[in-house]
Amino acid sequence: MQKNRDLPKKLVETSMQYSQMKYQMKSPDMAFHPIFARKKITPELDSCFQYDFNTETTEIDYDSLITEDDTPVDNFYCEKQMRLLPESLKSSWDRKKPYIVAADVGIYEDPPGAVIVPDVLLSLDVQYATNIWEKKHRCYMIGIFKKPPELVIEIVSNKTGEEDTAKLRRYESMGIKYYVIFDPCLHILDSKIQVYKLINKSYVFYEPELNECVWFYDLNIGMIVQHGIFEEMEADWLRWCDENGNILLSGYEHSRILEQKMVSEKKRLEQKMQSEKERADALEKDLAELKARIINK
Repeated sequence: MQKNRDLPKKLVETSMQYSQMKYQMKSPDMAFHPIFARKKITPELDSCFQYDFNTETTEIDYDSLITEDDTPVDNFYCEKQMRLLPESLKSSWDRKKPYIVAADVGIYEDPPGAVIVPDVLLSLDVQYATNIWEKKHRCYMIGIFKKPPELVIEIVSNKTGEEDTAKLRRYESMGIKYYVIFDPCLHILDSKIQVYKLINKSYVFYEPELNECVWFYDLNIGMIVQHGIFEEMEADWLRWCDENGNILLSGYEHSRILEQKMVSEKKRLEQKMQSEKERADALEKDLAELKARIINK
């Protein structure tokens, strides 16, 4: 998604009843990057994932870096999609180890150069710093966290965001293992979702083993496109899922399901009470008739 910034281009809630969307992953025109190739990702090939980061000690003026510019310009859909992904992961993922998932947060290389801001990032086995207001802790500094995020997501909202060209090359050079492009309106892709994986410092097209779910087996999480209603907006949404394709629900969705269960239980109890009242009334009527017969005799 593209925003109106002076920086370089940067790069659900009712209880959802979805009709699952099946799709095929297609490789884009990769003429701009001849080293790309379509490869089947296997655990053996995955072991080739290595990336060397700057280990030299350099003096960095973090205070001079831009960690926020206070000029976001998002459309309604992208704002909802960017908020849905982090919130639902935090609400439903049963991962025990720490991780950071964030929307619209900048990433700086090591050493810091030009910032790039993915729509969503996911980094495992890291935690927020205690002093979150210190400049170097305000966004994702690879030199501070000592690793890049495992996954970044870009949501395509027009044809000018360079998600499949310049941004792709930037994420590749930063050593980010997975890059997900979500194009709900097919502005630049032939399919709504396209995933790349870093192998030997180069992105290759990632073809998942599961037809309906893009499964990141080393992250133990997946992604799926589903059609549904989120905050009164009906559209195709990118969702986290488990290995069976089950959606990870947001906190609001959990609360809506609980609310519906409570309403159903209330109706059940009311019906039960009504039935018991009717039986009590019938019994009282029978007793009154029996009493009248005894008196008459």
